Amino acid sequence: MKNTLSILLLLSFLIFLNSCEKITDEQIPVISISSPYNNQQINGNDTIFITGTASDNKVIRSISISLRNNNDIPVLPTITYSPNEKSFSFNDPYFFDDLHMPSGQYYFSIQASDGNNTTSKYINISYGEIPKTRTGVFFYDNSGNSTSIYQLNGNSANLFKTVNSDFLGGAANSYGQQLITVGKYTAKIMAYDIATGNLAWNTAYPNSSVPYYTNVFFHDKELYVGIRNSEIRAYNSNGSPTYFSNVQTNYYPENGLVHDNVFISEEKAIGNNTRFITAYWTNSGTIIHQLQLTEDVVDIFAFTPNKAVLLANDYTTNDGKIQIYDAQFNSKSTPFGLSAGTIIDTEEISTGVYLIAQNGNLVLVNANTHSTLPYLNGINANKIKYDAFSNELYVIDGNTITAYDFSSKSVLFSYTHTSPVLDLVFLFNK
Repeated sequence: MKNTLSILLLLSFLIFLNSCEKITDEQIPVISISSPYNNQQINGNDTIFITGTASDNKVIRSISISLRNNNDIPVLPTITYSPNEKSFSFNDPYFFDDLHMPSGQYYFSIQASDGNNTTSKYINISYGEIPKTRTGVFFYDNSGNSTSIYQLNGNSANLFKTVNSDFLGGAANSYGQQLITVGKYTAKIMAYDIATGNLAWNTAYPNSSVPYYTNVFFHDKELYVGIRNSEIRAYNSNGSPTYFSNVQTNYYPENGLVHDNVFISEEKAIGNNTRFITAYWTNSGTIIHQLQLTEDVVDIFAFTPNKAVLLANDYTTNDGKIQIYDAQFNSKSTPFGLSAGTIIDTEEISTGVYLIAQNGNLVLVNANTHSTLPYLNGINANKIKYDAFSNELYVIDGNTITAYDFSSKSVLFSYTHTSPVLDLVFLFNK
């Protein structure tokens, strides 16, 4: 009985000591921040110092400092410390060097722990993103199985890269800072890092006696390609597949458009001139609708929700025409007529407004007002490229590239290459 009583007394004493320990450790750490101050304005490429002190009556075990968005997601690297001191001061640089971080409201979350208790302090900031800038204009030429990429510098050009491949089309991935070339028969996609010139990623399949890739375009952060064996694929900046769909058997994609959650594709039959316009869900690649065409589409542009503009050439007359395709109701209409003559190339100026190369002239086509307007007459063009950021128009005619200020139509410069220019792309810092 005495032993039992002694044990109970001992246990009670230990519990008392433990409770005393807990009571004395209920004091939470104290955080003091002198920089940044609350609601401070910070801009892209700024460096600020995170300055402050964390203290505790016992010891500071850990400190973490993170910048978070309104969804409580960290957006830049987290700073951590393990002081094991009663008081710890910090004064470290914090770099706002993420090109892709958007403008908005963010907050610093500073947390300090003594091992038992954690306290937090929050500092709100307003952030202005790194401005977008154009970093280069690049063009492509080809000589058999050799494709070269050049940087255009006014009336001169510098070689960026020569690769062993034929050529279907090029693309600029500004998000990943890559220049991309796609072969037609050599079945290669090659993406090169703009800073180093090194191969960032590639896909390679056996050479084909018929075109392997049939069309190429870049949307948002992804490269889309049409494949002759009735497939559509997309790749991200790492070369990882992000989209796949099968088109109907014995057809291949010729043009494509990502419009909201729908992928719209023009598809041609192998061996004859039959074409369809097909709408797919982007999240699954499954077909929504399909409609037979009586024209060869030059390009497809997003117009209004569920609707796209088709600029095309009629099968019978080979004259240019504009049509509106409704992906929801699987129908198309011709809102107004264009002048007779084949459309050679097209470019979007703004939503519903397009520039077409036709009959040796450049013509503005306005789907919003159902009208056309001469832009520049007597301008032969194989390809036209418009950079909305700088408001510049680039016209390719054989070996010659001529750049215009789009508003004034004045010539900025002209460059004549040693061989035909096949494509031209714009690269930006992000």
